[in-house]
Amino acid sequence: FGLTIKELSDVFWNGVNVDYPKLEATGKMVKTILSGGKEVQITNANGTDIKMRIENRQVLVSDGSLSDEDLSKGYDASQVYLPAGEVFLAPVSGTAEGKVFVEHLFYQDKEINGLTLTFQKGKLTSMTAKSGIEPFKAIYDAAESGKEEFTYLDLGINPEVHIKPDSKLIAWMPAGMITVGIGNNTWAGGENKNPFGYNFFLPGSTLKVDGKILFENGILKY
Repeated sequence: FGLTIKELSDVFWNGVNVDYPKLEATGKMVKTILSGGKEVQITNANGTDIKMRIENRQVLVSDGSLSDEDLSKGYDASQVYLPAGEVFLAPVSGTAEGKVFVEHLFYQDKEINGLTLTFQKGKLTSMTAKSGIEPFKAIYDAAESGKEEFTYLDLGINPEVHIKPDSKLIAWMPAGMITVGIGNNTWAGGENKNPFGYNFFLPGSTLKVDGKILFENGILKY
């Protein structure tokens, strides 16, 4: 992945040692914006352009701590990941429309290059890549119904997780990262219990909520 053990350790521990009160405040701000929104659009100069509805969906925050309120809401709200720093939700089922382009994706230690996913009415209708798609496609084809559903949106908010620019490492929590996924989304408050699920990272992308920019070219704007 283009990182030494020391560099990887620094990425992890810098993220763990984030200013937690500030991270919590950022999480609440992003949650408020998403909770009050109706539509999200994600775009990127590489060709990504996808919209989805989010009205009346539960928005969850991983900010490194669990309050009594979090614990009272059950499994999906009572999770902590370290390094922390994610705001996520399950969008309205059947509403995702558009294309997602993923420049590099690792699957079973193999690299997929130039992956393009097309969604219509919330379902994956086309999957192509420049190279390396065969192992992933074989597992996808063998999975049960529900695998094709666009099921979650995850936004990174941790300002202390810095990925080395020329490495192939990628992660959920860096501030400005956008991740989308298909299949199982129970962890994000969704109803899809399919054993299969997979995520796709969209670094450097722009995200708008009801036309207002929240992330711009991979940078959290608030």
